[in-house]
Amino acid sequence: MNRLRALPRVHIGQRIVKSALSVGLCFLIYVLRGHHGLPFYSALAALQCMQPLRESTQRMAAQRFSGTMTGAAFGLVILMLNQRVLLRLPLAYLWYCLAVSLAIVAALWTSAVALRRKNAAYFSCVVFLSITMNHIGDENPYLFVFNRVADTLIGIAVGMTVNRFHLPQRRRRDVLFVTALDDVLLGRTSTLTDYGRVELNRMLEEGIPLSVMTMRTLASFLEVMSEIHLRLPVILMDGAALYDPANNRFLEKRELEYDQAVELTGRLRRLGVDVCQNAIIGNSVLIFYQHEPEGMQRALYDRLRRSPYRNYIHRPLPEGERVVYLMALDRQEKIGAAYRALQDAGDTERYKVLCYPSDEYEGYAYLKIYRKDATKLGMLEALKAHTGYEKVHTFGSLPGQYDEFIPNATGDRVVRRLKREYEPPIWRNNFNL
Repeated sequence: MNRLRALPRVHIGQRIVKSALSVGLCFLIYVLRGHHGLPFYSALAALQCMQPLRESTQRMAAQRFSGTMTGAAFGLVILMLNQRVLLRLPLAYLWYCLAVSLAIVAALWTSAVALRRKNAAYFSCVVFLSITMNHIGDENPYLFVFNRVADTLIGIAVGMTVNRFHLPQRRRRDVLFVTALDDVLLGRTSTLTDYGRVELNRMLEEGIPLSVMTMRTLASFLEVMSEIHLRLPVILMDGAALYDPANNRFLEKRELEYDQAVELTGRLRRLGVDVCQNAIIGNSVLIFYQHEPEGMQRALYDRLRRSPYRNYIHRPLPEGERVVYLMALDRQEKIGAAYRALQDAGDTERYKVLCYPSDEYEGYAYLKIYRKDATKLGMLEALKAHTGYEKVHTFGSLPGQYDEFIPNATGDRVVRRLKREYEPPIWRNNFNL
């Protein structure tokens, strides 16, 4: 019984259903054609074109078509050469094998180099070998070449048609959907599942107005969301910056003045806490630090500096340069004492100061200081202004702060809720619920 509970839940998605439907249609077309050709090749092409996204479907169809035509052309040449020349030579089969081997080189070069379709090279070889190795003795091998091409084209057409088919439904494009990232869209593992990645990209491809808000920096955001094709601006650094991923530029910044950053850095230094000064210069994030990191600070620095998205600079903050936020990592007791000192000085009233334990380093904590108005809700208004949306629907894990409270979220759960709001079920459309 315990073993049965451990088995994964059976979930048959649309792509699986469409794949089965495509195979069935290929068999039906085979019957309607009077049993000409081989439905195996049609079904195979249809399944290969059953990609999760429209762009990848079109790309696969083009590769499959290109490879089929290349392989069929070279296969036809070899069959003609065999019938008209090679069969008249001694050791004809050995000459035929040599011709097939040399033609493989030509087929690969044509696909990968001449046509610049490297992924089609494999398909061209499969088609070529199916023609030259299995049908050398046919009375009319040219008929097989024709049917082989026709079967593939039928499969491509069926796969693309079925994959593009959707039941009629209304999609909500009048609402801007904004979801928190950590512990919400990414779940507890800070990663997206295959389902979440595919469904998000599909909805984005179809035009969902989607943005995210997160405490993450630009580098951390790009590392975890590089495979998601977001088009609208996103809120980063806990509301301190609005970033446009489509054009790789910052649209809004809530920055500390140079004098404020220097004063806070000096005060924390006197308390024994070293900070990094995160500044946006142009459209790049530069991280200035003045003292060589030690202990866990060194471990954090060594881990993060390898990222191509982070730029650490060992020098004082340039004169007059503003700072998006200050950050320190140290032992919890030292960070706690620094936070209390900032409280006593009234800095927690003048600035937004966050103090929280580190998930990666036990016994350590982070201290971050932002401008007072650097908030997600404040930057959400800027996001609405830049995108032109008046209605917003938010998802998050803090009760009372979002339109939909998502406790103990997994990424898949949030994606399904998002999908339900963006593509309401037919019964909701019909009854205006």
